[in-house]
Amino acid sequence: MRERFSRDTVLTLLGLFFLTVATRIPFTSKFLYHIDSVNYALALERYDITVHQPHPPGYFLYVMLGRLFYLFIGDANAALVTMSIVFSGLTVVVIYLLTEDMYDSKTGGIAACFAITSPNLWFHGEVALSYGIEAFFSALVGWFCWKLYTGRYQYIWISVLALGIAGGIRQNTVVFLFPLWLFAVRKAPLRKIIASIGLLGVVCFSWFAPMVNMTGGWNAYTGAFRELMEFTTRHNSVFDRGWVAFKLYSQTLYDFTIYSAGSGILAIGFAAYVRLRKKTPQATSGSNVCLFIAAWSLPSFIFYLLIFIHPANPGYALIFTPPLLVISASATVYMCKELHRLVDHDITAALILVLLLINTGVFMYSSYMISWKTIKNHDRDIELMVEDMRSFDPNTTVFIGNNYVFYGFRQIMYYLPQYRTYQANASKSPSGKRRIIFCGFNRDTYLSEKIQLPTNIHNIATVLVGDDRKQVDSYKSIVIRQVLPHIAVASGPVGVMGKIYPNMTIIQDGCVD
Repeated sequence: MRERFSRDTVLTLLGLFFLTVATRIPFTSKFLYHIDSVNYALALERYDITVHQPHPPGYFLYVMLGRLFYLFIGDANAALVTMSIVFSGLTVVVIYLLTEDMYDSKTGGIAACFAITSPNLWFHGEVALSYGIEAFFSALVGWFCWKLYTGRYQYIWISVLALGIAGGIRQNTVVFLFPLWLFAVRKAPLRKIIASIGLLGVVCFSWFAPMVNMTGGWNAYTGAFRELMEFTTRHNSVFDRGWVAFKLYSQTLYDFTIYSAGSGILAIGFAAYVRLRKKTPQATSGSNVCLFIAAWSLPSFIFYLLIFIHPANPGYALIFTPPLLVISASATVYMCKELHRLVDHDITAALILVLLLINTGVFMYSSYMISWKTIKNHDRDIELMVEDMRSFDPNTTVFIGNNYVFYGFRQIMYYLPQYRTYQANASKSPSGKRRIIFCGFNRDTYLSEKIQLPTNIHNIATVLVGDDRKQVDSYKSIVIRQVLPHIAVASGPVGVMGKIYPNMTIIQDGCVD
């Protein structure tokens, strides 16, 4: 079962890994990028899903691996970003091996180059999020499943081991990739299938049991999970919201797919057009690849299309990015052959270089959410926002952080730990349940049904992003400081600030404001 690589192959894999790492190091984020990033960072010190350290469903092995990196690095953001960099390089290596196995080394090299420069994959190699590691496990499980699909059933045990570990990193991964595994092993001996499913259960239980235990037990874990579902995905599917949700999710999926494939989407489009125009019959091997890619991609794609996908999280697409890059490489080879016939000259190297430069340009110079510019701007914004908010006296002022993904309660709580911070979230679910309030102090998180202020607190400050400033312009007692064109810090007495958040219960000295 052990892979035996030639010396040249080993050197190629090492070269791809270190080249990927070298492209990531200069562009890393200096601040925790996302609300989830802060949740992960807080979990490095105290793991408790009930207070979203991290958020449900738990990401247990991701946090535990993060603790290992944190032990040596000492900075939460740097530790998690280093993980993203390392697994970004490993993802490229596995994509090369998978594509070489499916096609040949030339196609594998093209797929690896697309992976190195994929704007979405590149971006998630620079920030403290778990999606880049999910891409690695998707590629790894996909590679093992391809071996199973082509009759090499000795890989069945390592495939379920990888699948189970992937579930410990991100719990949805095992759900989305299990149909691919079933498809790949459907012709294997039944006793092997049953035994391997049992092994998968053992692997998953090995991380699920300690995760539940560290959360405080089964009731605490399921309660936290239900609370998150109640206020996020449960009532936001296409079946609940109809055309509005379908339009949003389909546009989001379209954008995220382009971010992941990058310029490879041009090759896919070209190859599809030529095949349709020529009405070229699909070879048996090509049909097998298409069926395999469909089994790999469709479960997650359908879920994101019909159930839920967050428009601010392009990392969701990284689970189906490896098969997308494989198809991009195959389509590029096909496109080069077709163009060779037309111009009677091999332009493969030049064409691939152009495609890679397009990808690099998108990451380096565009304003898309998966660009270096986005990372730089976010680092600058957080730094200036935190610097401005430090001017308030922590003995007389508390912060209320809105539920922003990038500049909200969690970022304020983490970078200004000496202040009491409350999450401005008084939303109600369709069932009428009011969401509990998250409170932070000294990087510890507490839960409360109301904001109860100490008697020495006279002032409240809050961050307003975009058009949210308009809601406070009419209150004369509120001072607004414009930190950046899209970020303002508003502050004022407790009574007036209570009017900005009328659905939240703010109590001071036993009086309700």
